[in-house]
Amino acid sequence: MNTTLNPREVDKPFVQRWLRVAAVLMLRSPFRFGVLIALLGGLDTLTVNVTAGFVIDEVWVDRLGIVALPMLWVLVSAVARGADVRAQTWASLANLGRRSVWLGALAIGVPMAALSWVFYAVLHVATPAHHFAPYLRQQGDLLASIEASVVLIVGAGGITYCPLLALVPGISAHEARGLSQQADRLNGFIVIMTMTGILALGAIFVTSAIPAYGMTTAAFLVYFGVMNYVAYRDIFERRADNLPQQVVTPQIVTPQIVTPQVTVTAEARASSAAPGRHRIVRRSGGGCNERERRRGIQARNTSV
Repeated sequence: MNTTLNPREVDKPFVQRWLRVAAVLMLRSPFRFGVLIALLGGLDTLTVNVTAGFVIDEVWVDRLGIVALPMLWVLVSAVARGADVRAQTWASLANLGRRSVWLGALAIGVPMAALSWVFYAVLHVATPAHHFAPYLRQQGDLLASIEASVVLIVGAGGITYCPLLALVPGISAHEARGLSQQADRLNGFIVIMTMTGILALGAIFVTSAIPAYGMTTAAFLVYFGVMNYVAYRDIFERRADNLPQQVVTPQIVTPQIVTPQVTVTAEARASSAAPGRHRIVRRSGGGCNERERRRGIQARNTSV
C-alpha cells in the first residue's frame, strides 16, 4: 500500500461543492473539455457508420462500454489536472504514457464486464431462445452504453480510482482500488453511490429529452470524470477549490522625456548679478543664434 497517500474525511456537505467546483473547472477551460466532448461524439458517429452493415446485440455493446468507461475517465482526469494547474498540463498528459495506467483501467473494466456476462447468462438460463436486438443504429448508442456503466464502475472501484491511476506515478491497480474504497468509506459510501445514481438517472432523462446526436451524453461523461478529479483532489490533496486563474496584465511603458541640459557660463552669472546687464545662456543642444550673440557683445561693450 502506498503510504504517502492518506485519504481524509472532507467537510460536509461535499456533494453540492463537488458538483459546483467541477462545473466551474469545465467552464474555465471550455476548449480542453470541448475537444474531449467532440472526440467522443466523433467516435460514436464513426462506430455507427462502421457497423452499419452488421447486426450487433446491445448487450455486447454494453459490455464494451463497461471496459471503455475507466479508460475514458483516466484521460479526463489528466486533462482536468492541466485545466486546474496550467503548469502541469504536459506532465499530466505524459503520465498517460505509463502502461500501468491503462492496465489499471482494464483491471476494473474487464472483470466488471465478465461479471455482467455471467449475470446475464444466469438471468436468461430459463429462456434459451434469445432474439438479437439490433443496436448501434443511431448516433449516441455507443455513448449510451458507456453511460449505463457509471454506477457499476464507481461502485466497484470507488469515485477516486481513475484519478489515482492517472495522477499518482507508480501506483498499482490494487493500491488505487484500496485507497479509493477507503476514501469512499470515510466520506460515506451510501452518500457517494446515491449521488452517482441520481446523476446517472438525471443524465439518462436529459439525454432522452435532448439527444443532440449523443453530444449530451458525451458532455455528461466528461463532467462526471471531472467530478472524480475534484473528489480526488479534495480527499487526497486537501484542496477543495480550484486554483485561482492567473491573469497576465500587459505592462505599460511610460515614455521618458529627455530635456536638454542648460549650462550657464561664468559671464552670464556675472551679468545676472550686475544690474543692467543682460543674461547670456549657452545651451548644450545648439547655442544662441547669431542675432542674440551680437546683442550680447554690444551689451558687454557698452557696460565696459
